[in-house]
Amino acid sequence: MTAVACLRVAVEADRTGIPAATLGPLVAKFASAYLESRWLWPRKFAPLTHYSFLLNDPGSDEMNVAELARLSDELQIKLFGEAEDGEIGLLLFEGPPEAVTAFAALDAATVARAMTDPSLLPPGGRLSRIETPEQAAARAAREARPEPKVSRPSGPGWVEQHVMIGQDTMADAAALLKQALPQLVGLQGIYFAPRGLFVGDVVSSTPGTARTHLTLVEGADHMPREPQAFDRDCVEAAKRYLEPPGVTGMLYLPICYSNIIRSNSRADYETMLQSLPSALRPQLAAAVYDVPRDPAFTALRQLRATLERYFTKIDLRTPDPGFEVEKLPHEAVTSVTLVLPEGDTRTRLVALRRFAERLSLFKQKRIWPAVTNVRNRTELDACIAFSIPFVTGPAVCRLQTEPVGGRMQDVRALPVLAA
Repeated sequence: MTAVACLRVAVEADRTGIPAATLGPLVAKFASAYLESRWLWPRKFAPLTHYSFLLNDPGSDEMNVAELARLSDELQIKLFGEAEDGEIGLLLFEGPPEAVTAFAALDAATVARAMTDPSLLPPGGRLSRIETPEQAAARAAREARPEPKVSRPSGPGWVEQHVMIGQDTMADAAALLKQALPQLVGLQGIYFAPRGLFVGDVVSSTPGTARTHLTLVEGADHMPREPQAFDRDCVEAAKRYLEPPGVTGMLYLPICYSNIIRSNSRADYETMLQSLPSALRPQLAAAVYDVPRDPAFTALRQLRATLERYFTKIDLRTPDPGFEVEKLPHEAVTSVTLVLPEGDTRTRLVALRRFAERLSLFKQKRIWPAVTNVRNRTELDACIAFSIPFVTGPAVCRLQTEPVGGRMQDVRALPVLAA
């Protein structure tokens, strides 16, 4: 598969002191030079306007934006110098080619409104802001003050609320930041291939300052850097989904393996999990991530003793295709999920095959096998050919705002792109 996206550069033209007729070619020149050095073959880019570029990445169904994150910094220095006299913003719209083409044709004012109203975007795609952590923190600080002042439309149409925080302390800024940038709560469906049914959803929660969304089902770039905070946010998110009328499928809540087996952090998790409604335990499952190849028997016993009080099912998620399921007691957990490794398609399929070769051991132990971080149709078809019953990942279900658990879906209609 080939990931396709439209990258738009947003410039506050009225603060550059550069005439519009000169600014556009300058942005195109500097941005093209940056992309030539960072967006390396076989990936390609092509200018659509002075401020927008068509990107494609063969062999992937999602853009890796790490190489793009510093482009705004470099353009800032080129156009404004070292002083913070202006602002460069980068927007990335990902989706099928027809949606990307439609997005590229949108006028700048519509794109600005779409940042807060996604219904204005072409269906099937996703718009995000590309930022380094430093840029996100600086932007959040500017936007944190109440009574914002709206700037004039400028540059390629970037309309943004500019708010100065003056001499506020770091603590005040942090509090305002939390209010201004709420968590992005999401769900991604777990697909049971033999029946063509989504049986549940994996809960995620992303801070507003994060460069990209956080989730257990899309690989290392989307994993949380602060596991305990992430797990706590997901518990709070799950409680909202459990409120009447509730959900029809299971909700899988992230639990960090190393945290839950350590006594000093386990107590915090117990306090966190006690807030879950006990009456709804049959709909709750623990997705325990970063599990090693051969978890110690005593650690596994402690993990089960803790989590069984709050969850009906326990899933162990491991990056190792040679996970030693044969050493687990019968029905020690509900399932073991392989997280496909980073790398090219061949590397990932080799890991998948190795995992599938051990399916008879899972059957002997009465433990379900599963695979996550499935990124494209080739990997999804391989999972089905290898008789992997449960699959998750961007090739199965993209981030949703509402649960898909309980929904029937033909495998040929995957992935689920929008709620």
